[in-house]
Amino acid sequence: MNKQIKMFRKLNLRLTLLFTTISSIILLTMSFSYLYISERDLKNTSYLSFSAEMNTFIANLEQQNTLTYEWLSKIEQNGKYLIAIYDNGTPLSYTRMARTEEQLAIINEIITYGKDSYHNTTDVMGTSSTHYEFAYTAANKSPYYVSLARIQKGSNTLTSIILYPTNALYQRLQSQRLRFIILNITGILLLFLVSLFFTRRLLRPIKQSQDKQTAFIASASHELRTPLAVILSSLSALRTSDFAMQSQFLNTIESESKRMSNLVNDMLTLARADSQTWSVSMKQEELDTILLENYEAFEPLAIQHNLSLSITLPEDPIPTCYCDKERIAQVLAILISNAISYSKPNGKIKLSLNYMNSTFVVTVADDGIGISNQAKAHIFDRFYREDSSRSKKEHFGLGLCIAKEIIDIHKGKIQVCDTIGGGATFLVILPKL
Repeated sequence: MNKQIKMFRKLNLRLTLLFTTISSIILLTMSFSYLYISERDLKNTSYLSFSAEMNTFIANLEQQNTLTYEWLSKIEQNGKYLIAIYDNGTPLSYTRMARTEEQLAIINEIITYGKDSYHNTTDVMGTSSTHYEFAYTAANKSPYYVSLARIQKGSNTLTSIILYPTNALYQRLQSQRLRFIILNITGILLLFLVSLFFTRRLLRPIKQSQDKQTAFIASASHELRTPLAVILSSLSALRTSDFAMQSQFLNTIESESKRMSNLVNDMLTLARADSQTWSVSMKQEELDTILLENYEAFEPLAIQHNLSLSITLPEDPIPTCYCDKERIAQVLAILISNAISYSKPNGKIKLSLNYMNSTFVVTVADDGIGISNQAKAHIFDRFYREDSSRSKKEHFGLGLCIAKEIIDIHKGKIQVCDTIGGGATFLVILPKL
């Protein structure tokens, strides 16, 4: 049993890892695709916004006759932009005063980098100014958007370099990536837990079926062992017994062999039901006739056990039932045989048939020892017998299980309840198909 539990745990874990891996791949693919598109759109939006502001700035710069310190400071927007302006290659006083050595070094890097780009610039709105925007990473790893502009005013050429530090943008992107990573890790952990829970639920019926199969084999082996032991014991005694005792031992061997044959037949019946190879011949049959035939077949046996067997049939004609006559007769035989076996001497067994609301109800009621409420939940399980008082030697605990399988095939129900005054009542409910 421990080996079986370990096997199901290992299978549960493997299925969980499989489902988690597949789901995680899908989750990560979608997440990173969204992240890529989001970052691309954010960068494009930021760059387009920078380019639009540079168009406005260059147009305003072209119209300025005098570049004052206050105007340039206002344009910088408290450090949002870094502006350097050169007149015929000579930096204006604002550039020398407002820029640090490190910033000037970066600006010189950009001027050197952008010299080859001037040839590719275009006129803006037909003016005499040209400018070019690009992304640039300085030697100190600081990222910028850069606008290089050249404005021709008479014999003077103004060159402006405008830097927009994108550290905040990349910090925002890093923060977004970190959130995505945390969310994905959390999502994968949740997927693992959910997969673990649902694969466990998925495997539960399989495990229960395996447990039932193991219990079935164990119970069958136990039931077969008893008659085999009796047969072997009788054969051993037969060799040394006199002629008068041999007949008794032969009768015992015959009786136990029939008992084993009945058990094997019942097990084969259930095996066919499990493999869904149980053959049924469904026809329109008269249930009252089937019930009456069973009544007549079991009446002598009931009399032999000092029991009263009675039958009640509908007075008015009832429709035929679409069923397998032999299988329904087998169910009734199981129920009547059980009622006879577990009824008290001089007890009463009542058979009845009713039809209402397109449903047939067959009742087999006895006034015997009854069935406890605890046993009612397991009475249709294989090899189940409540206690020694209901453990007759000729009963293996398979009859009611077979009966339920047959009724299930007919899309009906079989139920048990207490008989008023004591005993058990079995109800077979069949739909009119």
